[in-house]
Amino acid sequence: MNWSRWRSSRRLVVTSAAALALVAVGVPAAALAAHPASHAKTAAAGPGYPPPGGIYAPFTNCPILNPLMQETVSGSAVICSDGHVASGSITIGNITTPVVRPVDVQFGGAQTPNSDFGGDWTTGINTFSGGILPPPAGIPAMLKTKPDLIPMSLTSTLGCATATDRVVKSLCSQAENGSAKDNEVFALAQSAGQLTNFGLTTWTQRLKFKLINPLLGNSCYIGNNNQPIVVNPNITLAPGGQLLEEPDPNPVKHPNTVVLDITAAIATDTTFTAPGVTGCGPGGAKNIPVDEALDAGAGLPAASGVNSLTLNGTFGIADCFNTKNQANILLSAFKDSTQTAGTRASARQIPFSQLHSVLRHIGFHTR
Repeated sequence: MNWSRWRSSRRLVVTSAAALALVAVGVPAAALAAHPASHAKTAAAGPGYPPPGGIYAPFTNCPILNPLMQETVSGSAVICSDGHVASGSITIGNITTPVVRPVDVQFGGAQTPNSDFGGDWTTGINTFSGGILPPPAGIPAMLKTKPDLIPMSLTSTLGCATATDRVVKSLCSQAENGSAKDNEVFALAQSAGQLTNFGLTTWTQRLKFKLINPLLGNSCYIGNNNQPIVVNPNITLAPGGQLLEEPDPNPVKHPNTVVLDITAAIATDTTFTAPGVTGCGPGGAKNIPVDEALDAGAGLPAASGVNSLTLNGTFGIADCFNTKNQANILLSAFKDSTQTAGTRASARQIPFSQLHSVLRHIGFHTR
């Protein structure tokens, strides 16, 4: 593989998202990957191709059939990204919730002609135009997880011992005298907007957390699409973590196609703010005292420095950086992998400190 020919390609930077983006957690997410088998389920709307195998096994929901993927300019890269969070914790206000349920973040990336610099890629890169493409089911499908239990009962969070408002006291009575589920509160992390500001080991992710309890209704949230919780995680490598480059097992049919894996990654952020809760309770104006009681119990709104997240996981990028037909080659590699799932070429272990130079080799040019 002639790496030098790619040094002049247009700049593109991909990092997790979320986990890597991704962030995501029963709360947000992020980091790169050795393809763990316990990925959270992806969106019900499939990506239009069979689940791939081998080195491509994690990329079950990439928007590789999105027409924009077919418009990628010569010399750039088409990517599918998967970030997986296995554990961690998030503190919002005065409540710390362990991340127990797996979190999975998937998206695609492409550089298209006639695009202006900016948009999804406003920092961390030079002269790149294009953007992040969500799974076929849209931005909400970028982050998939299940609810995590908040270690604080509804009666405690509402301040039932000293409550005076009639609506709040009614909810307290129902929680105290009902089933165990009536006094439990779960948090479900959801996407509240596009992933932006990729800077290789940093990114911006917009989140909202649905508070789940039968007495709080179906619209009880911390953050929303108009006022999201905006996190900017920073990635480091935990002891024992690795950076691996795995080439496609059939380089003749799938030239310049690789998977880049990062294992044992840690995403942290202690700078984000958190708004108050909205929409909690029996509905309408009756929600206002419930929202206020929950805010008081949870310490919301919460300023920067009060909140924090620490997420542990993996992240992977499937990348084709051929001179043309990048999306078609990567899709062909996915399809072939269903028949040759056990076939793998030799992986190359690379020091994490060389991540930027590795990405330059495979079509991503960083500052």
